[in-house]
Amino acid sequence: MSLRALRRCILPALLLAAASTVFGAVQARVSGVVTDTQGNPLPDAVVTVTSDEVRNYEKVIEADKKGKFKIVIIDATRRYIFHVEAPGYQPQDRPIKVGIGTTDNFFEFELDSLQEAAAAGEIEAKQQPGYKEFEEGRLLLRAGDDEGALVKFKEAVEAMPDLVPALNAVAELNFEAGRYEEALAAARKCLEQDDESAECLAIAANSCQALGDVEAQAGYTARYQELNPEDPTVLFNEAVVFLNKMDDEGARPLLERCLTSDPDFPECNFEFGMLLLRTGDMEGAKSHLEKYLEVSPDGTDAATAKETIKYL
Repeated sequence: MSLRALRRCILPALLLAAASTVFGAVQARVSGVVTDTQGNPLPDAVVTVTSDEVRNYEKVIEADKKGKFKIVIIDATRRYIFHVEAPGYQPQDRPIKVGIGTTDNFFEFELDSLQEAAAAGEIEAKQQPGYKEFEEGRLLLRAGDDEGALVKFKEAVEAMPDLVPALNAVAELNFEAGRYEEALAAARKCLEQDDESAECLAIAANSCQALGDVEAQAGYTARYQELNPEDPTVLFNEAVVFLNKMDDEGARPLLERCLTSDPDFPECNFEFGMLLLRTGDMEGAKSHLEKYLEVSPDGTDAATAKETIKYL
């Protein structure tokens, strides 16, 4: 999603939660090989893994003598950027989204030499207005300079108004700084270019909520839910509707799907634990309440969970 995940912010007002950047245990294994255009391994290659959806996440892996590398993706629900470089070769960035719990994710990275890249015009393209400022903004963001990054992202948008990642970045940074009108404006421009951007829909919905525009918030939220039916937050929201009506039978399959999508989702663990308690499944209730405390020890319902576990 973006530079940092905001999708979990789309919650009912009673259950509104800040975006989470804590990795859970929804893992996947990734391996790969880095070669030149002739298929020769590049043993000096370095792979830097970051995520636009998780702030300050960075993992650096050095390829072995055969140009191979391995990494465990701790939170496979996110999208990651694999930046691959080697001395004398044109760096390559590739966005990768892998399946949760998978072990057979193998990727080949073929790097052009600088001479080959120059001949193909790729180096010149990287310096084009818009892309250049966006990359500079990403570097500043990784260094923790949010305001400096925002300036660069705005410059990128000025140079290339349809550059969706830059629009998304401007929207998200403004939202996190509490500048909701600016965030909404950037999110709307983003959606003009990509009306299925989950990140920009989330920012638009959250900004409208902050600004008190309930009708617009509902519209953006509905669109987000339509495009992301298996998002654990969407499933939790739907379950809440049934829970508020004391309809456990209606809520149960939604909570089960939520936990299938993200076994560490705090609210689903808590609510499912309490639901199991009401049905007499004490062991199941205890297991999910303990899981809730494991992933959210300071959560809103932590005290209730602890007190309940005492009697299980």
